[in-house]
Amino acid sequence: MRQTRRTFMKTAAAAIGGLSATTQPVTAEGVRDDQFLVDTQSATSDAWREAVDVIDEAQSVGFASVSGSEQALTGYGLDFAPEFELSIDPPTITGVSPADVPDELPDGAQSASFDTTDDDIPQPHPLQWSKAEQNVAAIHDNDVTGEGTTIAIVDSGIDASHPDLTVDTSRSGNFSLDDSLGTSADSSHGTHCAGISAATGARASSGGPYAVGVAPDATLLDMKVFPFKSSASILNAAETAIRAGADAVNLSLGPSSPVSPSVSQHLSVKAYRRIGELAVDNDAVLVESAGNADTNIDDFEPQVTNTGKGSHPGWISVSGTGPRSAVPTLEAQPPDADGDGVPDFGTNSPTHTPAVYTNYGPDSVDVSAPGGNVGSSGSLWDGVFSTLSPAVDSFGFARTGPGGGSGLYAGSGMYGTLHGTSMAAPHVTGLAAVVAAQNPGATTRQIIAHIKHTAAHVRSDYQVDYFSAGDTTPDTYDNGTLEDRYASETFRGAGHIDIQRAVEKPIPFPGGLEFDGTTYYPADPDDDGVYEDVNGDGVVDMADVELLYQLALRNAVPESTTAFDVTGDGKFDMHDVQALTRQVE
Repeated sequence: MRQTRRTFMKTAAAAIGGLSATTQPVTAEGVRDDQFLVDTQSATSDAWREAVDVIDEAQSVGFASVSGSEQALTGYGLDFAPEFELSIDPPTITGVSPADVPDELPDGAQSASFDTTDDDIPQPHPLQWSKAEQNVAAIHDNDVTGEGTTIAIVDSGIDASHPDLTVDTSRSGNFSLDDSLGTSADSSHGTHCAGISAATGARASSGGPYAVGVAPDATLLDMKVFPFKSSASILNAAETAIRAGADAVNLSLGPSSPVSPSVSQHLSVKAYRRIGELAVDNDAVLVESAGNADTNIDDFEPQVTNTGKGSHPGWISVSGTGPRSAVPTLEAQPPDADGDGVPDFGTNSPTHTPAVYTNYGPDSVDVSAPGGNVGSSGSLWDGVFSTLSPAVDSFGFARTGPGGGSGLYAGSGMYGTLHGTSMAAPHVTGLAAVVAAQNPGATTRQIIAHIKHTAAHVRSDYQVDYFSAGDTTPDTYDNGTLEDRYASETFRGAGHIDIQRAVEKPIPFPGGLEFDGTTYYPADPDDDGVYEDVNGDGVVDMADVELLYQLALRNAVPESTTAFDVTGDGKFDMHDVQALTRQVE
């Protein structure tokens, strides 16, 4: 990576655990005095517990946060490190301040035209460009709604009184400094993420506005961790969600999740691995946001990015994309040129364009998803439209609906826009839920692999300057035609999620293919319906031919298994082995 003053400052910030960026909602604000994260599995005895106060503990994964002196923890073989204070704040927009936005948005921007409906799941609201991009209406029309699944939101709490959200408070948990569940006093972050994943659109029948999530029939769990209590509290929240039967767990906490950065960040790597293994053992998918520092996180060591560069099972990391719309003013909605009642988002740059804030790196990011891309040259509505709590004022780029609508960081309407990889992650969380509902018995590994294999391979390239907001303005973007470009894969890993494709294509052999004491997870690398990657290692080679030969020789799978019908004759036999051999050669 070219070492400029800008990139050097990013590297230095990441190296000391600094997560603060102009669009990063979760920020580290210094070390907490006499508070430590402890690997309880490293202790030679439990005698240390008498010397400190345990703040919170995630017993299954072996971590506790404690209050006490460093000296009190010494002598027991403990692996421990100081904890940072974490806070969650409204994301900001580079180059835009509240003074740039009128106190009240124009009437036309308060809501858009829509058709009321008597259906259980209405069409997504016209301002939900992220749902239109993914054509979620089509999957809902086919009764793919995540019914029977559970989504946990590890965040700042969910407003369970919101009419578009269905929260199971009996299985939820409060792991924060607040006294109770529900949205924290100064943040609608969790409520917004919850709506992206699983809003029901219930207010459509009463005139709206409303919001529809990817999995509107999924049940939400509120796993509240802000105001921040401790690192172990975040781990405990994720652990409790998994134990409570969550199919997907959303952690829109940036690259610090699931624990805050510490002086010895290898503890974070341990935490990732252990909570990921717990998720795999219980068929849950952990979804994290990649972070909003406009940084190639492949450039950092695994103990800094914590994710181990995608090596930990159970996790899927998500970067953010979003449109830039041609509008006369920041607060204006994009026009509706074709008169279909839906604003024309992405007239300057398409909705799959990586957002200027997103972290990236093909070895660290698994997929991209809509996260919004609000900037001075676009519209406040280019953010992701979702649910907000009317109890929290001054949180959101644009707000509408009951409670009062207004612009940047003002108003208390129960719907509005935000942007960030925080908003991208819950799209994938909702996707994991509907895929799980469509493929009973599918394992965590299979669902993650399926999301990646069905992702769209966007071929666009993007010039570097577009992603360097501190050096140039976003207006320099020119459809990737200038020199010094980053390939699309740099920003989106396996690709851009394709929700419709993922739910319409079944996962073969849910639970895996057992053969000779080994479980394999076959994959379809070219999406032609044939699973040429028989052993699921990501490469089609002679190892796949040899395994397919053994499967045919021993009649280990039915002849009617179309997943291995390489010849296309409607059955699986030795002719398919020969055909795959010719392909590999």
